[in-house]
Amino acid sequence: MTRLTTKLMIAAAALVAAGAASAQTAMKADIPFAFQAGGKMMAAGTYEVNLRGPVGNMVVIRRYKHEAVFATPVNRKEGKVENAKLVFSCVHGTCSLAQIWPGASGSGLEFRTPKLARGEEASLAVIPLRVGADE
Repeated sequence: MTRLTTKLMIAAAALVAAGAASAQTAMKADIPFAFQAGGKMMAAGTYEVNLRGPVGNMVVIRRYKHEAVFATPVNRKEGKVENAKLVFSCVHGTCSLAQIWPGASGSGLEFRTPKLARGEEASLAVIPLRVGADE
C-alpha cells in the first residue's frame, strides 16, 4: 500500500468515527422503579440512554451489564427544555417511558404508551438525565 492510500484510509476512518460519535448522545439515569420501554419490562437501576441517528430516531436504553431495549419514538415534541430528563407515564403501578428530553434543544421524543381507559388518569414521573459516562 502506498503512503497516500494509507493516509486516505486513516482519514476516512477518522471521519466515520467522528460521524458516529456525533450521531449518538450518551446519558445516564437512576430509575428507582421498574418500567416498560420498547415493549419490554425493565428493572429499576442505573441506565445508559443513547440517542442514535442524526435526529435521535432510535433510542437504546441499557442497564449496566444487563439487558438493553431499543425504543423507537413515534413523535417529536416541540418545546424548550433546559435540563435533560426522562418522563414516565404511570398507571396502576406500571410506568412506561413516555418522553425523552435531551436538554438544551428545541424538541423531545415521544413514545407509545398504553391507552388509558375512559376517565382514567396517569401520573407522571420525571427522572433527570446526566450527560457523559460517570462510573
